[in-house]
Amino acid sequence: MTATSGERLHRVKVRFTRSGYHFGFVALFTIVGAVVRDLNLLAILAGLLIGTLIIQWRFSRGTLYGLTVARQLPIEIFAGDLFPVRYRIHNLRQWLPAWYLQLDDRIVCESNRRETANGHAGLAYIGGQDEQLATFQCRIGQRGRYQLGPLKISTEFPFGLTRGSRLIDRREEFIVYPRLGRLRKGWRAWMLSDQPGLVVSRRRAGINEGDFYGLRGWQNGDSRRWIHWRTTARIGELAVRQFEQQQRQQIGLLVDLYQDTPSEESLERLIGFAATLMNEVLRNPETQVAFAISDGLVISNRNSRGLEFRRRVMNSLAMAARRPQPMLHDKLRELVGVSDTNWPLIIASTRPLNHPSLAAEDAAESVAGRLDLRWFNLADTSSEQIFMETPYED
Repeated sequence: MTATSGERLHRVKVRFTRSGYHFGFVALFTIVGAVVRDLNLLAILAGLLIGTLIIQWRFSRGTLYGLTVARQLPIEIFAGDLFPVRYRIHNLRQWLPAWYLQLDDRIVCESNRRETANGHAGLAYIGGQDEQLATFQCRIGQRGRYQLGPLKISTEFPFGLTRGSRLIDRREEFIVYPRLGRLRKGWRAWMLSDQPGLVVSRRRAGINEGDFYGLRGWQNGDSRRWIHWRTTARIGELAVRQFEQQQRQQIGLLVDLYQDTPSEESLERLIGFAATLMNEVLRNPETQVAFAISDGLVISNRNSRGLEFRRRVMNSLAMAARRPQPMLHDKLRELVGVSDTNWPLIIASTRPLNHPSLAAEDAAESVAGRLDLRWFNLADTSSEQIFMETPYED
């Protein structure tokens, strides 16, 4: 993710630092002493001090002209994970280098504009017609939409008496995905095995598909293309390559955001589980996945492949909020529409299956009765047997 074009460049501002004020006071005292005492030595010293201030002002101002900055963010950012924010700085001037640059960026949470933080990166030297990279590490604890900017670049080179700064009014929005947890060992067997309420929907891959893992003797029905001729010539008998056949799994996930009593903790646990499950099942590109969330998105990777499917799923989970409407049957129908009735469907929720709000959903019975459903209540402590949240790091 790179910076957008069309940013507004403010003019360079030069201000005294604390050391600069002290130095200026000494220079002023020297000038007054030279005038009052009429001492040539003090006048020479005053000239040197004033010359130093002029050189400082000239470098502080001139260093920042001719520099361009491009901000780069990772493609994916997960809450709680450390990620780099990179700045690619290009010096367009041919002869004049730049020293001791500092970049200050502001991070704002769009859901709560009062929550702000500042990031700082530094660069010691960049030559003429050169390009360098500056980086700072950042960790954001909450999912949601954030904004970076405006960006300020500054320098106190060479003597630290003044600080020249230039504001680059470049703002970028980015989305922080939910914090990933950990699925305990055996979670696949629990969700994708022949247990009551959930039936595996698998089909074998094509006969030529799979990973080669060894050789074996010839059997009737083997393809001639599988014959390993070098081994056959060496041992005098037909030997064929053996493949480990893969399986394509199908799975659907419906995220139920309804809460009659608001609970931020259980809602974040629910969303974290959904993000973790999607992150795990999408590791296998052969897995067919359908996803629905009760506040909008219904999608399947049969019609939206690869990174685009993953991005849309994670974006919807990052922006998810509690829903006051308890109805699920409409979303369940939409989910079946992008998957199939023989797919195992997991409903992740923060309410139990016998919740009173579910008894009123008679319209869903005609659909649910024909499906393989597993209800997963993330507000129940029994869910810890499958899903565990990762602890926050300082």
